[in-house]
Amino acid sequence: MRSPRNQCIVTQENYRGGEPIVDNFWFGRLSSYVMRAKAAYYSERLEPYRINYGQYPFLRALYREDGVNQETLAKKLLFNKATIARAIDKLERAGYVLRARDKGDGRANRVFLTERGWEIKPAMDQISDDWNRIVTSGFTGIEMILLEELSKKIVSNIMSGTGQEDIAGLSELV
Repeated sequence: MRSPRNQCIVTQENYRGGEPIVDNFWFGRLSSYVMRAKAAYYSERLEPYRINYGQYPFLRALYREDGVNQETLAKKLLFNKATIARAIDKLERAGYVLRARDKGDGRANRVFLTERGWEIKPAMDQISDDWNRIVTSGFTGIEMILLEELSKKIVSNIMSGTGQEDIAGLSELV
């Protein structure tokens, strides 16, 4: 029995030997669509601030830990150093961040939010909150808890399956 696209129906026909049949489940396709939709949503809303979706994660990370070392930022966000440098360059030119030499390591840069960067935080929070409301619209409390637990499990599976360390505390972020 086929279920409607937006509804999950669990019946005896969906089970084989006590386990659900998931032969047609393609996580990559679903997650790819979610990420493209999120990128489009955020890009449109970030445009007035001259920020693109690729720079947004760096701002969010700085809101959590301002003044972080640029290399640490790369590790925490799982981006390479060149990507971080380009994103920080753009945010710096837009006046949202500034870089300063690390006093403990003169070769490293620390990244700080400027007053302008802090001023847009409420707007950035609102964009994130609005997206989360869209994504979880119609979910019950139990579904929200299940989504969070399954998301944490997915992150854990990715980290262990790809040999990544939980440097960023990613399992705590989802």
